[in-house]
Amino acid sequence: MKKFASIDIGSQTIRLLVAECNAAGGFTPLYRDRSIVRLGEGMNGKKHLKQDSIERAVRCISNFVKKAKEYNVSEIFPVATACVRNAENTREFLEAVLKKTGVLPSVLSGKDEALLSLKGVQSVFTSYNDFSLITDIGGGSTEFNVTRGTTLSQSESIPLGVIGLSEKHLHHDPPLDREIRKLKADARHILESKSFTLRELVTNKSQPVLIGTAGTVTTLAAMDLKMTDYNPDKINGHILLCNNIEKLFEEMIALSSQKRSLMPGLETGRAIVIIPGTVIVQTIMEIFDRKELMVSDAGLLEGVILEKMGV
Repeated sequence: MKKFASIDIGSQTIRLLVAECNAAGGFTPLYRDRSIVRLGEGMNGKKHLKQDSIERAVRCISNFVKKAKEYNVSEIFPVATACVRNAENTREFLEAVLKKTGVLPSVLSGKDEALLSLKGVQSVFTSYNDFSLITDIGGGSTEFNVTRGTTLSQSESIPLGVIGLSEKHLHHDPPLDREIRKLKADARHILESKSFTLRELVTNKSQPVLIGTAGTVTTLAAMDLKMTDYNPDKINGHILLCNNIEKLFEEMIALSSQKRSLMPGLETGRAIVIIPGTVIVQTIMEIFDRKELMVSDAGLLEGVILEKMGV
């Protein structure tokens, strides 16, 4: 059986998955790793990747490529998302990665990112048949997929990410009440003005089941479960209740980032961006008046490998 690796180069986090694939179109994860690099740091209102951010990302990708090769993978599939596709110096970044690692990342369009994320989510929710809105909240963008069963009916990426929101609004630690109010108002404005998907669903008075993937919702799930050691199997299918999210949010904004980082389940390096991420989750749930959200640990990394397998 062949082994493949995928690397997700995000605006906030860079992640690695090494998997062994079988002839039936499935795979078994062999190794996972992740590092909060903040490649998109300082891009709020700008279109330029900072040199120190590029250097951090290249070091991380280089380490992940070396680790993947230890498993004798047949191929490594690195993909870059929002901050790289929106940067004026994309080519500089890609050339730096290629020179250091020997691999050249593919820069995904927003739509491709959404579709690959969906493929990953559907790999763990194989028998899920409800009308659903699947959300992927990232460092530089947010993706939406609307499905009826396993059939995709709509896909979209909008320029709403946790790094930009945190840099724009959170200037005190812990945040001030007025900063939280402005953050909430801005997140709602962007969601309602930039997302055709949400507007159409609201206009049609749709009530989709909400499913979330990626760092914000998986972190909230880990915090809800008070995890000390992250376990993807317990994250997949976990139900986040809006009341529990609100309790976590109120606790988080009352603490400094240093004290917040000690909360069980909160990944190191995510103590600031979890606040705008949680606001995005809460706002989406408020828009549809939903009291719960289902969580998927699987997403883009898994989707990339499945796509390359031809599944």
